Amino acid sequence: MMIRGDADGASIEFSEKEGLTRADGSEFYLVTLRGDHFEASIKVYAFVPDGHNLPKFFDDLAYIWKGWDGQKKWSSLEGEFELSCEHDEIGHIATTAKICSRGESWTGQISFNLPPGELEEIAKSINRFFEIL
Repeated sequence: MMIRGDADGASIEFSEKEGLTRADGSEFYLVTLRGDHFEASIKVYAFVPDGHNLPKFFDDLAYIWKGWDGQKKWSSLEGEFELSCEHDEIGHIATTAKICSRGESWTGQISFNLPPGELEEIAKSINRFFEIL
């Protein structure tokens, strides 16, 4: 599943869905960020104790697609994947995606705009990705 930005080939790809159903309870998925001359991936621990998971984050954005004040932020439990979205007055959604590896001490980040009209379809795709196999 991929979210494509508006510039420099920016995208966020979600893969390794089979990791979401591991019998040992160590559920994960892979996030890959791509930009102009940039690509980085990290495994993200899928457990979210408060129920504010990634599908819920995008469902909320799709619901308020006409605009909101300030930034809407989401982070994985261990902080290895973060998203920040900010709506401007003319209908663009400035999106920043960041991944970081604590043990190896590196960070990757991309920024791009999303059209608000695509939020509902993105939310549906994210929900499909995170459905249990």
